[in-house]
Amino acid sequence: MKKSLLGFIVMTICALMITSFSFSGCKEAEEGVVEEVVEETTEEAVEEEVIEVVEGEIPGILNMPEQIAGGRPVAITVAGTPPESQPVLLAAWEEKAARFKELYPNVIIIGSDYTYTPDSFAALVAGNQVPTTFQVYLTDPGMMIDQGVPADLTSIFEAQGLDEVFNPGLLSTVTRDGKIYGIPFSAYTMGLVYNISMLKDAGFDGPPTTWDELVTMAEALTDRDAGVAGFSFCTGGGNEIGWHATIIAIDYAGFQNSDVAIEQADGTYMAGFDNDAMLDTLNFIKELRWTNDVLPRELLGWGANGEAIALERAAMAVMAGDQFRWIKETYPDADMDNLAFAPLPLGPEGVSVSLGGGDIYMISAEATPDQIEAATYFRLWDKLDPGEIIARFEAGSKDPTTVVGFPQYPVYIGQFQDALATLEQEYANLPVENYKAYMDAVIAGDVRVMTEGQVKFQEYYGLITTIVSTIVTVEDTDVAALLTEAASTYQTNILDLIGVEEVEEE
Repeated sequence: MKKSLLGFIVMTICALMITSFSFSGCKEAEEGVVEEVVEETTEEAVEEEVIEVVEGEIPGILNMPEQIAGGRPVAITVAGTPPESQPVLLAAWEEKAARFKELYPNVIIIGSDYTYTPDSFAALVAGNQVPTTFQVYLTDPGMMIDQGVPADLTSIFEAQGLDEVFNPGLLSTVTRDGKIYGIPFSAYTMGLVYNISMLKDAGFDGPPTTWDELVTMAEALTDRDAGVAGFSFCTGGGNEIGWHATIIAIDYAGFQNSDVAIEQADGTYMAGFDNDAMLDTLNFIKELRWTNDVLPRELLGWGANGEAIALERAAMAVMAGDQFRWIKETYPDADMDNLAFAPLPLGPEGVSVSLGGGDIYMISAEATPDQIEAATYFRLWDKLDPGEIIARFEAGSKDPTTVVGFPQYPVYIGQFQDALATLEQEYANLPVENYKAYMDAVIAGDVRVMTEGQVKFQEYYGLITTIVSTIVTVEDTDVAALLTEAASTYQTNILDLIGVEEVEEE
């Protein structure tokens, strides 16, 4: 079986000479998946090499085949290459593609800077222009699989033993009837970001652990004269408002993602989010705005919510861990050392729940078997080869726009994840110690992670967005009436059309 040169170097002498190497690598690329097309990779081959791993060294877990596509010429289109505005990372990506071509001269890699959005991707599917490899949100694999968009990667995952490498919770989101259709590559969870000095100056030793504490602290931290809100979350803009409202509902009132679209015995779905948990949450949001007066008085989208924290216009906020990266990139003068991350306040069952999301690589089912094999191995090699991992960190350390160390949900498990986390800390340019309590709670299971729903969830978010924006701008909003109307619209215009659209397209 073939190992890349960099991977071999790292596994044999990395512990002694890692600092003396200069690698050119790439930012994370984008997709991979595979059909049952690779007979060269066998389970026996995976077991043929036992690697001794030094603490902190990335273990070699991927056995690359001697040939891809039987040596036949094959071209793949790889979406998500760095744009020209990031020349350091773009050059590193091109160097990475060249390294892969050295391993497999018959593979031609065509980069594309296409960035996934649900609407634009639907147009690509309709026009039969889906790249060989592409990215989708963690909410979307179910829909993609239903439509037959991604290829089946099960054979390669099984031959390589990757089900013992990837976090099973994430892998389950791309698995259907025992078959694997995607490669998780990034994941985040929601939490509570807070300004350390603001809390300390107000007499608080740490963040709130209950929602009652949050309200009390937010009232004390709110200073209208100084333009500071005690608590913030997304209230106006796109679907992120419904996203934030949903995680608050999960923690505050015990709402469940399964409440959104309840599958019936005949395979149809019934809208179920017009329930007590969601109604209680929306009324709680109304109280935060009009009774407690602790929220920003302007509507905030995803960016504005992060800006409020970065510019110290909010003392606490609901936020996903990966937004620390955005804050540092967008507001380089922000005092990142003064921002910490904590679990969201405990819910009705006495536990904190975090809504998870992220991104998945997939391979087009319309690609040829040779393309599927090449694209899958390119993505797996990029993410799992020790040399490529270090090359990526090295390239990032030379690029001023790269941020390392923000809190992420572990994509992998076991020795590989431990070594990767250790390496990330070495390259971190964020205060990882400020996120340690949160990450420890997630890893220990003290924070229960719930994945986003996969049945028309973006459409559901959009409807909740409208309700929340109305609540925080119109004081006498009839919350119950809006919620009932939204559920009815979701049923009629969204759920009842599942399957109908596919028949019409045929």
